[in-house]
Amino acid sequence: MPAPDLHPFPFTTLVSRLDRDLAGGAELYGVSRRDWWEPDPARDTSLIHLGKLLATPSGPASGPHTQLAQNLVLSWITGGRFMELKTVQVNDELVIPRPCIHAPHLGYNVEWSQELRVNESALEYVKGWMLVHMLASEHGPGLWPGVEASWDLSLGYDLAGIRSDKVGAYIASLRDASELIAALRAQLPERLRRWADVPVPTQVCDSVTLSTFHGCPASEIEAIAAWTLEQGLHTVVKLNPTLMGHDRCRDLLDSMGYDFIELKRDAFEADLQWPDMLGIVSRMTALAADRGLQFGVKLSNTLVHHSPETPFGDGEMYLSGPPLHVIALQLAADLRDALPGPLPITFSAGVDAKNFATVVASGLAPATVCTDLLKGRGYGNQTRSVRNLAQAMTEAGVADLAGLRRHLGGHDDPERAARALLRATATRLPDDPRYHRAANSKPPRKIGSELELLDCLSCDKCLPVCPNAANFTVALPVGEHPAGRLEWVGPALARTDGQPLVIGKKHQIGNVIEACNLCGSCDVWCPEDGGPYIAKPHLFVTEQAWVDHPDRDGFKLLSDGLRWRRGGAEITWRPGPDGHARVELQGGAVQLLNDQPIGTEGQGALDLRDAITMRLFHAAFLHAGELVWLPPLEPTP
Repeated sequence: MPAPDLHPFPFTTLVSRLDRDLAGGAELYGVSRRDWWEPDPARDTSLIHLGKLLATPSGPASGPHTQLAQNLVLSWITGGRFMELKTVQVNDELVIPRPCIHAPHLGYNVEWSQELRVNESALEYVKGWMLVHMLASEHGPGLWPGVEASWDLSLGYDLAGIRSDKVGAYIASLRDASELIAALRAQLPERLRRWADVPVPTQVCDSVTLSTFHGCPASEIEAIAAWTLEQGLHTVVKLNPTLMGHDRCRDLLDSMGYDFIELKRDAFEADLQWPDMLGIVSRMTALAADRGLQFGVKLSNTLVHHSPETPFGDGEMYLSGPPLHVIALQLAADLRDALPGPLPITFSAGVDAKNFATVVASGLAPATVCTDLLKGRGYGNQTRSVRNLAQAMTEAGVADLAGLRRHLGGHDDPERAARALLRATATRLPDDPRYHRAANSKPPRKIGSELELLDCLSCDKCLPVCPNAANFTVALPVGEHPAGRLEWVGPALARTDGQPLVIGKKHQIGNVIEACNLCGSCDVWCPEDGGPYIAKPHLFVTEQAWVDHPDRDGFKLLSDGLRWRRGGAEITWRPGPDGHARVELQGGAVQLLNDQPIGTEGQGALDLRDAITMRLFHAAFLHAGELVWLPPLEPTP
């Protein structure tokens, strides 16, 4: 069984940091308060979806922003209220290529379902559910009247897997999470007791979005949807952009300048076809009504293709972003025209802060986001989307979504207005330069220098684009430290001159191994080459992650010091009183006083720059404002 790249943080760690960050007031899990979404009492952005009140029609799409508990918290505080949880399938031992995400302008990826074990995914989603209820409680900052959100299951990819005992237990654990909630509450220490007393509903999910493999037969898609409806779950089927047909999709991409995107005709022909899709919608809508449930569809899944401008090689990959937005809008308008009655259509394809209000006013809601959250301000881009929706209402002089639809669609009936706006938008988008290749071809600027362990540009661009909040900052004292190289056998010590350790900037970047799955998003946006997730100082929070990844270098904070692994070799630095320290290597140790050697044991060699680096990082990691994701220190093994 391969070791997972992600190691979820303990609930106690998540609550402890929430408690500390709220006391500080400036940020939460690394997201600045300026990007927290607060409801505007004059503008009602809410809607009812599948029987639930959502305070906004926004949320993260199933993907890198819905896998870990902190993802869900970050999505929620930035205005996300529909959480399409990362797709879970029966095979939970996947090996995902690294890097797996590349979103400099368009979005490309080769990642798909969950990277955690199935039971770990359930636990993460319950952690996130509890944390947002804590934030909306009387102990939170008092900005939100309630959670007003939906956790939506995402399941794949075939009937046998979805009906398996493993996935069945997963579904059951989120429909009734009472045991998991009780177990998590019991983990909280007395100092966090007030958070344990927050009421949390035990039903986390009552709806599901279904994803199926490309080429999945129509009969199996329908059988899966029927099965989830029979389990009492509101059901949405995610549709693929291949519904458009190869020739039409090819012509549309070419007209917008994306002639380098390679499509395979057989992928379109093997996928669900339009007549079959309409039949499924009709039959499943009736079945859902018989069971007092709702059935809907989602547009759209990512587009399977090949592209020469990614780091993924020659294999299949998946496209998102601006061109997919145009494709999916065409399909949504066609679907509305083909159906006489209302059908819930959720939407996720190139949604961003600029088009969000129009998408929602077109009746495509909730609208979920992924590619836009991998750029610029990260989760803060979702805040901009929701704020822009409220601003559109203000400009239209309306107070709610129905009013916005009437205003933009030009009809008194909101449903009719939304249909008209959707068709008008779909018609104009292929000619809109914003979605053409010329406007989506320039990658983030690189300056030609290589990242090093210390003293990068410190631009912080790598921080918000990490879905998991794995990148962080620490403060180191600026200055030059004279150093040298030590070699010893027993008490015999030789010292030679060496280059000094120079720290030019107080502000330094680090990376928490447990939350980093090597997706590569931060590398895309870093102006320097080498990748922050590769080159910057790594911090291991848990001993398990250290053991699971012997090939990954980094620091591990101990109860009495700091361990550093580089190229397979380990050094341990242990502080003593009054400037004393002990540095241990394989086969030997050296005693230091104020960074200078005063005694040796065994035999070994040490660059004093390493010892000084460890001393400085040890102090930085322990600093009250730089605890990052550190739990109470574990005993030294």
